[in-house]
Amino acid sequence: MKMRNLSLALISAFALSACQEKPADTAKDVAEARQEASREVTEAKIEADKEVAAANEEVAEAAQALNETAGEARQELTEAESEAMIKAADAQYDVMVAEADGRQKVSKEKCDAFTGNEKDACNSTADAVYEADKAAATAIRDAAKVAAERRL
Repeated sequence: MKMRNLSLALISAFALSACQEKPADTAKDVAEARQEASREVTEAKIEADKEVAAANEEVAEAAQALNETAGEARQELTEAESEAMIKAADAQYDVMVAEADGRQKVSKEKCDAFTGNEKDACNSTADAVYEADKAAATAIRDAAKVAAERRL
């Protein structure tokens, strides 16, 4: 029985020694594994760089689209503001002329209390004040329109 156990032990020892790699082979396998790992890491980095570059390009395109859209929106807003300023200037002009008309009518009614040269002078003054008021309204309106156009 001892012989049999001894035989089995020897066979096992030979089998194990046959499976055990030599140090030179192990070093070679380790070097190959390192090279393979290095290649895989390099390939992974290259692929990652490509993906990051593609993502960055998408971000740049999106930013450019946003800038273009924002620029267009700013331009539309500026144009709308300018148009509103022009409409406000025209509306203010209409109010100022209506006020001038009212003042002229009141002045002319007051002039009816006079006769002759006094009445003529009063009416001339009322007409001159009316024309001056209209000229002032026109100047204010035109200045506001110029300011509105400069916004563009």
